[in-house]
Amino acid sequence: MDGAVHILEPRSDGAVRAGAGAARPMALLGLMGLIPFVAPPLLFLAGVLPSGVAWIAQAAYAGAILAFLGGVRAAQAALGARADIATLVIAMAPPIVGFVVAALVAGAGSTAMVSGGLVGLALALAAQGVWDMTAQTLPDWYRKLRLPLTIVACGSLLVGALLASTPA
Repeated sequence: MDGAVHILEPRSDGAVRAGAGAARPMALLGLMGLIPFVAPPLLFLAGVLPSGVAWIAQAAYAGAILAFLGGVRAAQAALGARADIATLVIAMAPPIVGFVVAALVAGAGSTAMVSGGLVGLALALAAQGVWDMTAQTLPDWYRKLRLPLTIVACGSLLVGALLASTPA
C-alpha cells in the first residue's frame, strides 16, 4: 500500500475479511439499522407521523434492507473461491420483491393493500433471514446476528400492518 488510508476501497493487505472482529461493530450497526423499522409505528402512535407517511417510510426501508441483504449474498457468492451462480441469481429476488412491494404500498389506495404489503415485506425479510441463517458459507457470527435482527424487523412490520389496517 502507499501508506494512505483508503476507506472506500477493500483492504488488499491480506487482512481477514469479515472475521470475528467484525461481529461487534456489525451488531451495533444492525441495532441502529432497526431504528427505521421500529420508529414509524411509534411515531404514528405518538401522532408525529400521519398514517400514509409512516407506512411508506417503513415499506421503503424494508425494500432497501432487502436489497442490501441480497447484495450481501451476491457479494459472498461472487467473491468465494468459486463463483456460485445459483446464489447470485437467487440473491436478485430480495431486491426485486422489496422494490415491487414497497412501490405497491406507496401507491396503495386502500388500507388493506398497505397492510398486505407490510405483511408481504415481513414475509420476504423472514425468508431472507432463514436463507441467511441456514447458509453454511456465511460466518457464524453473521448467521447468529440475523435471528434477532430479523425478529425485530418483521415484528415491526407486522405492527405497522396491524396499525395500518385499523380504522382512524
